[in-house]
Amino acid sequence: MSHDSTSFASIHPADSRGDIEKVLLIPGFCEPAVFLWPLKLSLQQSCDNVQLWSDRMIFRNLEKSVARLSSELQSQSSSGSIALVTHSFGDWVARRAIAASRSHHVSALVSIAPVMQAGIVPDLLHLATGNLIPEVAVMGDPVRANCDASVEGRVRRLVIWASMDLYVRPVEIDEHPNASVHHLVGSHLTVAMQPNSLRLISQFLFPASGIH
Repeated sequence: MSHDSTSFASIHPADSRGDIEKVLLIPGFCEPAVFLWPLKLSLQQSCDNVQLWSDRMIFRNLEKSVARLSSELQSQSSSGSIALVTHSFGDWVARRAIAASRSHHVSALVSIAPVMQAGIVPDLLHLATGNLIPEVAVMGDPVRANCDASVEGRVRRLVIWASMDLYVRPVEIDEHPNASVHHLVGSHLTVAMQPNSLRLISQFLFPASGIH
């Protein structure tokens, strides 16, 4: 089942900075980059430059991760823009990096099962480990987990929630004209690779590509 709060037809496919030239895939907590390969292969049908962003899977220095991504978002040299496709905790890093960037080149953000409110599994991990693991410490703090939940209005946004997610809980996101929210049947892990998600993401980022 899918619920769309805003039709793609009402969302402009590109902003004044030009078409999407690069897509960065941001993995989540304890998530090997290979997990996002189906998404990478799908998006490569529409964009030549699709990269898996490299970061530690666990025990990140969160400030350094955010600063490093923020620097990359501001370093685009051509007129094209950057799209970010994130999963789980990767979305928290991306949101913080966008907020920390004075002049970024991000025109679109796809948030797959984003960390904004912890589910059962992170709650249990936080009880067991306290604040030992930086990522779990964030997920265990409702204020920090929900930080920058609403990105700036000039960034087109697609948010995908999974109906059987034990890791995160859906939250109400402040809507703006550039936002679209979908609820799909799936788990926290499968929703990032199942065919309906891949089609939805491709159509959102590259509506003129003809991929169905």
